[in-house]
Amino acid sequence: MINNLIELNIEKIEEILNSRLEDDEVTTLKDLPTPDVFKDMEKATEIITKAIEENQKITIVGDYDVDGVVATSILNGFFQEIDKEVEIILPNRFNDGYGLSVDIIERIDTDLIITVDNGISAIEAGERAKERGISLVITDHHMCPKTLPYADAIVNPKQDDCNFPESNIAGATVAWYVVAGLKKKMNLDLDLGSFLDLMAFAILADAMPLKSINRSFVKQGIRSINKSSRPAIQAMKKWLEINTFTTNDIIFSINPR
Repeated sequence: MINNLIELNIEKIEEILNSRLEDDEVTTLKDLPTPDVFKDMEKATEIITKAIEENQKITIVGDYDVDGVVATSILNGFFQEIDKEVEIILPNRFNDGYGLSVDIIERIDTDLIITVDNGISAIEAGERAKERGISLVITDHHMCPKTLPYADAIVNPKQDDCNFPESNIAGATVAWYVVAGLKKKMNLDLDLGSFLDLMAFAILADAMPLKSINRSFVKQGIRSINKSSRPAIQAMKKWLEINTFTTNDIIFSINPR
């Protein structure tokens, strides 16, 4: 089984490397599907906006892989832009396991939990959050179980009744769309393009199919990476002695680190 998974990942990587991004027309941001196409996006943005306006405690629960870290960074970046302090939890692989757990619910004091890149299978944790009176907004991109966890809102393109046109997107892409929804809901002057450099790392790390909006985000993301002034990206360029990153560099040199 492990060998089959390795072969599958290698096939996905080869597919990505064989894709000639530079030759394709790519959708611009203004032409992308709008956030409201997601099921529960209106609910999610309403809940988060209310928590912000009422100065409630908000906790982001992410994941420890590249996609989860990037998704967390994007959502946290939004809160930094509006000067809202939030708590961030990236579960420990060995002590916490994957995603939102009952143990995490028990040890935090918060009014609202927002998951990124996880949560769709958190049945027990969702029930415990409900018992404790904690609002829960799940944003995820993994396959949905037959029984969904309790949550006040679930934003996931793989829900059967979600009308978002592309189901194979990264958790970071879902998080970006939540930020886009919040920008619209709160009428904010926020540059959504400022997160595209981070999103390229996540999409490539999760080996998303490079077509449709994934292709658009990666192409524009790589452009942003090579123009980025982020200290982390500048440090990577200096450490690796690379001035212009390619898809190959991101997959094999940066994402593993």
